[in-house]
Amino acid sequence: MTGQTTTHRSHCQNCGSPLQGPYCSACGQHDVDYSGSFWHIVEDGLEGALHFDGKFFKSARFIFTRPGFLTTEFIAGHRARYMHPVRLYIFASFLFFAVSLLTSHNWNPREGSALGASAGKNLGTVEELAPKRKEAPLVPATSQIPPAAVKRSWLDDPLRITVDPQDKVSKKDFTNEIWHLMPAMLILCLPLLALILKAIYLKSGRPYLDHLIFALHVQAVAFLSFLLIKASGSLASLASKEVESIVGFILLLGMFGLIYRSFRTVYGQSRGQTALKLVLALAGYGLVLLFALVGIGAAAGYLVS
Repeated sequence: MTGQTTTHRSHCQNCGSPLQGPYCSACGQHDVDYSGSFWHIVEDGLEGALHFDGKFFKSARFIFTRPGFLTTEFIAGHRARYMHPVRLYIFASFLFFAVSLLTSHNWNPREGSALGASAGKNLGTVEELAPKRKEAPLVPATSQIPPAAVKRSWLDDPLRITVDPQDKVSKKDFTNEIWHLMPAMLILCLPLLALILKAIYLKSGRPYLDHLIFALHVQAVAFLSFLLIKASGSLASLASKEVESIVGFILLLGMFGLIYRSFRTVYGQSRGQTALKLVLALAGYGLVLLFALVGIGAAAGYLVS
């Protein structure tokens, strides 16, 4: 970074290897003089983080503007300028699940007070209920609340997780366990997606690792696209829930368009062949995710119980 003073030492202080520039060719340590100013320590400490963020935003920009470009660049050996596929996947996954956990399971106090008032009206006063206890058992307040009392968009819960609505504690615990297991499930499914791509493009002669790199980038496209869908949906919800759903659906189609363009760029086949193999890949990966969701659903139910 500019402003830092190198010492021009002959050997690296960390590993003792001969220096031929500001960085050690053996261990990578920066030859910086920290004795002159505390700012040198701060500046050198921020360099790694800023360099990491810069690579992420650059890579994310290419994901949306040049689908498939990052995969072809990585396979061609042009890797220093962009974020590593594994790091990109992990960072995009972290952003997706962090935002989802913060926004998908929120509770509106205004809706809560309205539902509470509705429940109070349905139950009545203690005096009104006393003579009726012999005639019929008292129905819990939660069952008096109509399921459609709160209108929600499909974007509020992209996984469409549903359990018994009367058991609020179990529902919350079950949903939390699903979200905790989801990142590990997706990571374990990635090699299977690469295996599906290997089978579909068997005649291409590409090694399995090329398909795995492409799978990492495709999943990162999905994570970042869903973040964009969520952000745009939140803005559209200011108009109405219908507008939010329409905007989300249009952007969802755009995500599949990006994935289609990525397939064409990486594998270089015709439009018809690419469309057919994309459908096959989505169908195969959809089955993998379905079985995986059943598995983590069973695991979450066991952990909650």
